[in-house]
Amino acid sequence: MDKVNKQAILVLHEIYGINRFIEETCRKFQNAGFDVFCPNLIGRPAFPYEESEKAYLYFVKQVGFDVSKEISSTIDRLKEKYEKVFLVGFSIGATIAWKCCENPLCDGIVGCYGSRIIDYVNLMPACPTLLLFARNDSFAVDSLITQLQGKPYLLSIEFNASHGFMDSFSQSFEEKTAKCAEDQIFGFLSEHG
Repeated sequence: MDKVNKQAILVLHEIYGINRFIEETCRKFQNAGFDVFCPNLIGRPAFPYEESEKAYLYFVKQVGFDVSKEISSTIDRLKEKYEKVFLVGFSIGATIAWKCCENPLCDGIVGCYGSRIIDYVNLMPACPTLLLFARNDSFAVDSLITQLQGKPYLLSIEFNASHGFMDSFSQSFEEKTAKCAEDQIFGFLSEHG
């Protein structure tokens, strides 16, 4: 059976799991002509936003950032079937995507407000990588961007927004800023696709 799409995207969700925002995001990529894969990293239904603390603790205790090894293996498998394989992650998904940046089979990574990237600044991207940050986050964003400067294949952009600003179902949603970020993502995918 011939593949219609030659490009695949792995979408990595936030601590909440596969919620309406992630489903909506997957549809946008499908509509743009990608085959989309969205693993349920937490292995359960999505947490409501009101349970962010519970969702974070669940992720840390039940999943952890070492799940990036499984994602990297998934990239390897997808690369056998697709010409291009991209990762797009949000929050913890962005950090997991960043942890896969040294996989040379990955064709591009987009990470949106991955606050735990700060724990993995020693990584060196082997593929084009776009990191989008929210200025108002739980850590010193400017300091992280400075630490990442000079790394190969890496572009970091800081938006005057809060963590979660792209999520239309979140209190942090900022429509115009989210649209700018989305344009950056699709421009990146188009450039490297």
